[in-house]
Amino acid sequence: MSWSVALIVMVVLIFLGCIALAFIDIRGKVAQEEAKGKYGEQYRMLADDYEKLAKETREATQAIQSDLATMLERVDSIDRMMREVG
Repeated sequence: MSWSVALIVMVVLIFLGCIALAFIDIRGKVAQEEAKGKYGEQYRMLADDYEKLAKETREATQAIQSDLATMLERVDSIDRMMREVG
């Protein structure tokens, strides 16, 4: 086999390899986009649930802080009464 034929065969093989890699890459990207579409809605629902939970936690924390402030005022009032009596 002459050098020119060998060179042409090598170029053709490299070209076919590049086409095969490009095809594999395109299929991978298509599969990835399909997966994003499939799981995107589930992700959004999960994110909404976490946002709701965070809001409820903040509200509960604020309520607890308010209750603690009220209790501290009562304890201070009782403490003052005890000092005045005692």
